[in-house]
Amino acid sequence: MTSPHSLEHSWQTILARLTTEVAALPDAERRWLEARIDRIERLQGRMHDFFLSVGGSELCRDCLGACCARGLHHVTLANLLAFLLRNDPVPQPDFSSTCPLLGPGGCLWSPQRRPFNCVTFLCEAVEERLDAAQREEFYHLEKELRALYLEYDRRYAGSSLRGIWIAADRLASRNFLDRR
Repeated sequence: MTSPHSLEHSWQTILARLTTEVAALPDAERRWLEARIDRIERLQGRMHDFFLSVGGSELCRDCLGACCARGLHHVTLANLLAFLLRNDPVPQPDFSSTCPLLGPGGCLWSPQRRPFNCVTFLCEAVEERLDAAQREEFYHLEKELRALYLEYDRRYAGSSLRGIWIAADRLASRNFLDRR
C-alpha cells in the first residue's frame, strides 16, 4: 500500500507540473477549457440539487459516507483545471483519510468541482427517494456530464476518468496538457 507521505509527494509533483502547464496555455486553449469547466460546474450543481432535494445529506450523515471510503483515484485533470484556471487554491487532501478529499465536515471540494464518480454516484437509499422524472433527469445529466469529461480524455494525454495519479504514471515525461 502506498504511504500517505508518498501520496502527498506525488500530489505536490502533479500540482506543480500542472500549474506550470496552465501558465503556458495559449488563450484559445484556455477559452476552450474555461467553457467546458463552466458547463461541468453547472451540470454537477444541478445533479447535486437532486441529491439535496431528497435528503441526501442526512442519509450520508447517517451512514457516515461509506461511499467515500474509496476516493483516492477519483480526482481527474478536469477537476484540477477548474481550480488552477481560476487561480483558486486547491483544497489540501488528507492522504491518511479513507478518501483524501474527506474532511471532518464532509467533502473538502464543492459539488461543482468534485470528481465525476463522486457526483454521479447515487447509493440505493438516495436513488430510491428520487421519483421517476427526477431519476430520468439525473441520468440524462450524468450522460451529458460524462461526454464533457470524455472530451478532455480525447484531447489531453493526461486526462482519464480513472484519475490523475493513473494518468501521471502513464505519462512519464509527457505533459498532462499535451494534445493526443
